Amino acid sequence: MKPIHIDSTYGVVIHRNFSPLYADEKYAQMFGFESIDDVMNLNSLFDIIDPKFHCAAQQAYNDVMSGKERPKVRSYVNQNVHGEIFSVLTVDHVIEWEGQPALQITVIDMSMIDQANEQILEQEQKYKDLIWHSLQGILVHRDFRPLMINPSFVEIIRAKSVAEVMALDNFMRIIPERNHDYAKNRYQELISGKVKSTNSIVENIAFDGEIRYFHLFESVINWDGEPAVQSSMIDVTEKYNLERQIKYQASHDDLTGLLNRRAISEKITQKTLGISCPSKTCLLIDIDNFKLINDQFGHYAGDEVIKRFSQQCKAIVGDSGLVGRWGGEEFIVFLPQKDKEQAYTLAKRILQGCKQEHYEFSGNKHTVAVSIGISTCSSKHCHIEALIQDADNNMYQAKQQGKNQIVMPE
Repeated sequence: MKPIHIDSTYGVVIHRNFSPLYADEKYAQMFGFESIDDVMNLNSLFDIIDPKFHCAAQQAYNDVMSGKERPKVRSYVNQNVHGEIFSVLTVDHVIEWEGQPALQITVIDMSMIDQANEQILEQEQKYKDLIWHSLQGILVHRDFRPLMINPSFVEIIRAKSVAEVMALDNFMRIIPERNHDYAKNRYQELISGKVKSTNSIVENIAFDGEIRYFHLFESVINWDGEPAVQSSMIDVTEKYNLERQIKYQASHDDLTGLLNRRAISEKITQKTLGISCPSKTCLLIDIDNFKLINDQFGHYAGDEVIKRFSQQCKAIVGDSGLVGRWGGEEFIVFLPQKDKEQAYTLAKRILQGCKQEHYEFSGNKHTVAVSIGISTCSSKHCHIEALIQDADNNMYQAKQQGKNQIVMPE
């Protein structure tokens, strides 16, 4: 796997149980290393993490890699190779590295923000000057009425001027309506002292109407003798979209756009976590004589059959189930709420749809057929592996009996 380079102020490291697999130049510089090789030669990344945070870091890694906890933003105290202590924010992201899961960490050095906050306590005017010239977008508000914004905020929110933003009676207009309650609750938690600060990725509506994503840091400050909320924003739209794209590509089949084998297994397991039966019924479908299609008409024809059949299958199943490409010319369907008779009816629709779908290869029209195996969950004993294996056995039996047919459980 080739490393993905993102030109940003973030440092990136990828590790498996804290053994470094990849680090970029910014990460090496952040921790005082002369080169990336020095990072890669570490026995463990624990060497540059404050020992007080070792247990927390290990637990966070275990929870994320096991799926117990979703990746998120965390804060730690680190030390560079010169022994200097500095605070960082880290953003977890589980990726596949050389065929195995690994954890990508995006590290944001918070030293400058920490130093700025110390200056705030010393002199408010210096603080106001600092945030006015900050490269981060900064907004100070009281109950969502803007008290101060800096030019960087105007730029990242794509407004025309400071005056245009300050003219807003309430800047909730840049927050999607579905997120209004969350934003109000977060404000109350900060003002009441329930939480000291927050940081999160938020979705905002820029002044030009485009949806943008920001890394938002919030805390309560004293502004003109009264509490107010300071919001510091970094535009991470491109990075956010890139991560979404990588996540989509990791879970979806390139040719059909369906969930791939790993993703559909994870999805059906998550949807039924704690329930003994993962799905009432399962269909395993194999396109008959697919090798012959490839051999006679070429792989382009084979790809066309797979793409169009996947679309047929998805249209027929609709919202009643989950469709995925199981591999090659095999497809799998989970029907959580349908019994075997209903599953059989749906399978017949798939067979009928194949008869009506015509392909033109070498100047002639062709149709394809499929063999379908159906399995059901027993109320006494059922798990996802057994459900899939039973469907596979029945599909194989359909092949043995002449193909282009459905085999149901007895």
